Amino acid sequence: MQSLIAIPQFLNTMEYFFSASPITGSALSLLNGLSYAIILIGIYVLIIRYTIFKTDWVINKLKLDTGYEDERLEFNIHRSTLLKIVVMIIGGWLLIDSLPILCVQVFSYLQGREQYGGNFTQNPASKYLIIYSIKSTIGYFMLTCSRMVVNFIEVRRRKSVVIEEKEEG
Repeated sequence: MQSLIAIPQFLNTMEYFFSASPITGSALSLLNGLSYAIILIGIYVLIIRYTIFKTDWVINKLKLDTGYEDERLEFNIHRSTLLKIVVMIIGGWLLIDSLPILCVQVFSYLQGREQYGGNFTQNPASKYLIIYSIKSTIGYFMLTCSRMVVNFIEVRRRKSVVIEEKEEG
């Protein structure tokens, strides 16, 4: 979720670089801003790619799975109960993480409202207000409607199992 926070910061940076008029900004400063943006996007995409989609590669390169003995711990908890607990913990964590920052952003937005004439799009706090509102809403939804989220996960899992059985058969 923290990767979502970088999006408004990146948009603010791009807005800063491209808001300079051609009269005040030279072509060199525009080229510097554009190259900075391309490098930043490239680094951001690589980090997300390797930390989310290529986790096996990271684990192998850093040798995170070596030197541990295999200890089997067996629990007799139904899968849906465990999923419900995990969904509630993640939802609570999202809510606890984002609610204080949302309050700060609401306060910041209200302070800047007079300065920016009540224009929502001009106020820099509005982007963060949207992001943290969404994050808080998702956390609250996961916390209160965990059964519905677990049912959705179970239905998706069953569909993938049925598709795999058809491909094998």
